Amino acid sequence: METKTQLNVTHGRPVCITFSLPNGLYILHDKKRGHILDIKDEDLALASVFLLPQETPRSFELTADWVKAAVAGYLEDDVFDAAFLATVIFCQAEDSHVDLTSAAREYICKLGNQRVIFADLPDVLPGPYAIVGAQLRDVWKLIDDSYGTCMAALQPQSSPSDPFEPFQLLSSDGRFASFALQSKIKSRARFNSPLAGLRILLKDNIHLKGVRTSVGNRAFLETFFPRRESAVCIQKLVDQGVVVLGKTKLNSFGNWEEPLEYIDYQAPWNPRADGYQSPGGSSSGSAAAIAAYEWLDIAIGTDTWGSVTRPALWCGCFGLRPSIGAVSPNGIEPLCQAWDTAGVLARDLQMCRDFAAAWLDATVLEKNPKPFSSIVWPKDYWSIIDHTQVEIARTFAKSIEAALDITTEEISFEESWIKSPPAEANGPTLPAFINEASKAQCYDAYQNCEEFRTKYREKTGHAPYVSVPTQRMWEFARSISKEKRDDDFAKIAVFERWFNNTILTGQNSNALVLMPLESMTPRYRDEPPLFPRPPQPGVNALALAPVMKSPVLAVPIAEIPYHSRVTQQTEKLPFAVAVMGRPGTDIALVDTMLQVLKSAGLPTTVKAGKVMF
Repeated sequence: METKTQLNVTHGRPVCITFSLPNGLYILHDKKRGHILDIKDEDLALASVFLLPQETPRSFELTADWVKAAVAGYLEDDVFDAAFLATVIFCQAEDSHVDLTSAAREYICKLGNQRVIFADLPDVLPGPYAIVGAQLRDVWKLIDDSYGTCMAALQPQSSPSDPFEPFQLLSSDGRFASFALQSKIKSRARFNSPLAGLRILLKDNIHLKGVRTSVGNRAFLETFFPRRESAVCIQKLVDQGVVVLGKTKLNSFGNWEEPLEYIDYQAPWNPRADGYQSPGGSSSGSAAAIAAYEWLDIAIGTDTWGSVTRPALWCGCFGLRPSIGAVSPNGIEPLCQAWDTAGVLARDLQMCRDFAAAWLDATVLEKNPKPFSSIVWPKDYWSIIDHTQVEIARTFAKSIEAALDITTEEISFEESWIKSPPAEANGPTLPAFINEASKAQCYDAYQNCEEFRTKYREKTGHAPYVSVPTQRMWEFARSISKEKRDDDFAKIAVFERWFNNTILTGQNSNALVLMPLESMTPRYRDEPPLFPRPPQPGVNALALAPVMKSPVLAVPIAEIPYHSRVTQQTEKLPFAVAVMGRPGTDIALVDTMLQVLKSAGLPTTVKAGKVMF
């Protein structure tokens, strides 16, 4: 074992020890005391703890087959390294006798084992450890946030009720934070849950106990104390053994910002294509992280009007915005409560499905959802998309038709409105009726920041500084009266009823709505954003699911080649479509897309790194 020890001293006491192995760099913390072993003091030794089966009799023979199977399971863990087998500790009851067969001992020796210990260690978890001064100490693997996706990295919790603590160790070059990965072996042994051991990052507008929330703005971060409680939806995950490793960057206050508009914290780096493309937003850090890091299982974002599905497009991953009400909003900084929800970003659609099934509120979901009846192709939304990309989407629609034995109907919502307008509309076209009304959410977003503005002014004597997009939004919001806001929300409610009664009827009563997100062309992080935001006014493709309170899934289906001015060669941009179902069909929607992708021979997983496939 190559050992590299680094001591950081506070008041004369070492607080951490790092050491390197072929599998990476590791750390153990002095504040976390462990079990005392009956051995001579050592500076540093590595060990693996194996728990004997609970039903072990008082006399038990440890065979080579049992040891081989146990070691094979450990070697699948991405934190475990064969070097931890230098000391093997079998945990046994105090009054039991364990006989290690000669074949088992010979197998362990071949793995580089130097000693075997039998010990009664109550409550110890299986997995890799270090021994320092006869103490058994937990170890964490260090991984750099090399794409700058996070506001803060966090230490693994000792208990689900503990406050979170920042993990304040920088990467070897000092540019980024480092994450501390705990072995999944320990988490899975501790929790009887299908989610046990999953690693997540979450957007920094979601509260965590013991940690400040930034919403991407330095003044906000400095205004409020560390939170006393975690968001309800996150505590639900922690109680099931999910490991929260950090809080990700975002567009400040959830307003659409491109990389040049990030003023307090550098925008995260999108690993796709040439590495200099926009990560989308507002859940930019969450999407960039899930696209960048193989060790990360799930990233949590939030979505008001497209803030999960749009970064899923730009960072080339799956993105699920759940039905309204399926995720508790308590503990999430609000933007516009009528449409806010947390959502899931993932590379593996099956993992996304299993995670959502354990996370979402089952009472909101349909217990026995009917098969989807058709596909609605919204002509107005697709009219602004590049022709080649439209054809890719049409091919995908045919794959859905073939897999589900259903048909596609092309519908113009604007033409349908003219033919069958709601009585409340009193004549205007759909754009004339709804486009301005869709901006009413700005009123709520502005009012939700009033406490922050007041407290910051009381603390500093002046107003907080915010990015130019937020300045513009706040200025516009100040021109909206409460009466105008309520009238516009009423118009959106009219649209929702009309859509249900006019579009989602007959054959389309349980339709999948297949939508674009944006037309994919290079959008370099060093270019001023001169394109329209959003790409279409009104209740556009990013906004339809929120307005309908429906689940929508971003599904990556292709890569778009382009000539990069960064690398001076051909690179590939991700391309994804959005598929919307009726409210409550969240799990059915994901199950259906799994079926379609498998039937069409398309991947249900994407890779981490510059290309998806």
